[in-house]
Amino acid sequence: MRVLLLLLALTAGLAVAVHYQAPGWLARLLPEVDNSTEAFESVPPLEESSLWIAAYGRVEPVSEERALAFEISGLIDSVSVKEGDPVRKGQILATLRNEDYQAQLASARAIQEARRATYEKLVAGARKEEKSEAWAAVERARLVMQNARVEMQRRRELLEKNLIAKEEVDRATKDFRVAQKQYEEAVQRHLIAKDQSRKEDIASAYAEFDAARMQAREREANLEKTLLRSPIDGVVLRTHRRAGENVSIFFESPVLTVGDTTEYNIRAEVDEKFAAGVKLGQPAFFVSDAFGKRRFAGSVVRLGRMTGKKKLPLDTPGDKADTEVLEVIVSMDEDRELITGLTGDVFIKTGQSAKNR
Repeated sequence: MRVLLLLLALTAGLAVAVHYQAPGWLARLLPEVDNSTEAFESVPPLEESSLWIAAYGRVEPVSEERALAFEISGLIDSVSVKEGDPVRKGQILATLRNEDYQAQLASARAIQEARRATYEKLVAGARKEEKSEAWAAVERARLVMQNARVEMQRRRELLEKNLIAKEEVDRATKDFRVAQKQYEEAVQRHLIAKDQSRKEDIASAYAEFDAARMQAREREANLEKTLLRSPIDGVVLRTHRRAGENVSIFFESPVLTVGDTTEYNIRAEVDEKFAAGVKLGQPAFFVSDAFGKRRFAGSVVRLGRMTGKKKLPLDTPGDKADTEVLEVIVSMDEDRELITGLTGDVFIKTGQSAKNR
């Protein structure tokens, strides 16, 4: 019994000691306020009645970063730029191997030209020389037919006098019929050359020409897909792929990232609790550890139309990835020293206290 009472007394004494000493132990484990960064020290005091809203932001080109990829799968043949190179809108930056696409386009264009020639010939009709040649063929066939008819009649007379065999008459009759058929065909060819083409023949020829033209355009579009062009004037920010690597449309395969770095914006994520207080034109500034206490002034130029999940994680233990935020774009007044991808804090002056909103 005495041992039990002794243990209870020791336990009570230990509890009292922990109660009075625990705050000091915890204070020694937590970081000191004096260890805050220069950028953090330069910000205005933020309390419940503050006119400022703080948000986490990232520097990006005014054009935003453009991750460029091919529209089709294939093997990269060349990448003609490197990081930091200036590019112009429409400039070819990379190509896929495309020998088969080039051959298909050449074939389609040849068919198109052949169909065009046929159509234009029908529209123009036969030339004077062609008409003359067709009439001369009619005259030749007519003379051959007349000679064959005379020979056939002569042999029939000889057969009646029993001077020749019947087989010779049959042969002469066959020659006449062949000559007669050739004469009729020559007359038809002359009529076709003489008269204009029929409307239905012209329409059919045009339809074939138009189909060939569409086929050539399709082949040209397919070849264009093997060329990666810059959509903007800017610079190459990142090279992701090299010549000889495969790219696929079934997963993200960016080859290059480009952006217009003549101007910068800050893309900030404002907690949804303060989203209603942010308005266009409100003054703001950006601070980053990379520039110490320096402030980059600017103003709000664009607001998101809906809230969403964070895209710029703070990577700190207290950061909540599922926090709903509103994207806010802040345009910088002076941004020549900023760097794409740099992160920091954005402070927006709302003009009314957070407690009153």
